[in-house]
Amino acid sequence: QKYRQNLEAVRILRTIHAEARPATPEEMAVIAKYVGWGGLPQVFATPEEAPQWQAEQEELKAFLEPGEYESARATVLNAHYTAPTVVRAMYAALDRLGFKGGRVLEPACGLGHFFGLMPPEIAARSELVGIEIDPLTARLAKTLYPDADIRSQAFENATLPTNRFDLAVSNVPFGDYSPYDPKLNPRKFHIHDYFFVAAAERVRPGGLIAFITSRGTLDKQYPHLREAVAKTCDLVGAIRLPHTAFKKNANTEVTTDIVFLRRRHTGEKPGGLPWRESRPYGDSENPIFLNEYYHAHPEMMLGKLERRERGMYGRDEVRLTGDGRDLDEALAKAVRALPGGVFKPLTEAQAAALRQTIPVPPGVKPNAYVLTEEGGGGIAVRDGDELRLL
Repeated sequence: QKYRQNLEAVRILRTIHAEARPATPEEMAVIAKYVGWGGLPQVFATPEEAPQWQAEQEELKAFLEPGEYESARATVLNAHYTAPTVVRAMYAALDRLGFKGGRVLEPACGLGHFFGLMPPEIAARSELVGIEIDPLTARLAKTLYPDADIRSQAFENATLPTNRFDLAVSNVPFGDYSPYDPKLNPRKFHIHDYFFVAAAERVRPGGLIAFITSRGTLDKQYPHLREAVAKTCDLVGAIRLPHTAFKKNANTEVTTDIVFLRRRHTGEKPGGLPWRESRPYGDSENPIFLNEYYHAHPEMMLGKLERRERGMYGRDEVRLTGDGRDLDEALAKAVRALPGGVFKPLTEAQAAALRQTIPVPPGVKPNAYVLTEEGGGGIAVRDGDELRLL
């Protein structure tokens, strides 16, 4: 069924582009059911690997353009779309933290679920920027959210200013590969960890990061990523989700964390909760390494940790098994345990202290001059990844 929903969404996209018109509400409802290919790797396998999917394999290859097909196949390992229950809980958490609207960055926006499920009162006070690596998915997202700035590119290639966004929110890609970014990723962090480092550069002091990531970000024994992020950000809290949290929506099972961070102001002393270290948990002979935050706050894990012999990538896997509670209720309880009022709108003095930054429009080359209406309008020059008013 999900395979058919994906194809129907693409058919509608082609129709409205050919007719040069916006999508109707009925068409938007169909497009919104697109779930990507992360839960459907069989359709990109060979007939020998998945013979029962041979008809779909042949159909999809004929249906998509060659470039679309290759791009879609490349997303199989990390295109895990987010369950609406989880997105709504994240916005409830952000509301509790004090976020009521502002400049919002979604650096792996997929179809745009974080835009579509944003509470109306927050959306009315927000500017939305979405980055999506897959061109087809980006076109679908732009069809659903025409007022958002949707860019079809990899996050590491995006020309985004520093100190710009009040919030970065996303379900980041998971994978054992490292984006090429000499400036922000000299240590070659894996993709999910890289998103934290890159987002910390783009969020303004006092701004928030709310990311869904694989459990390895918090639990891995080597603290290099956490130490890098902690140079500028404090941990506000985290919630560990059962491994089945995305099963119904995207046909994928993976243990994930919702991580909430706040970037400190210049000169502000580090605060927040301890989270840099990972310590043994459970069986002394074969322990699970668990972040010190969860050692201190086990109630923020919505289930029971266990070890499984074969995981998603063919190796031992630690997963969080649900404890029988309704996920909505468990998430609501965890959200209530987060601190309130962490996010504060900038004062006039703080806003003045931050240098004016304007995103670079597509096609503007380094050191080029351009007319802009942002920041009061006028002539600006591209300086690195931002425009500087003259």
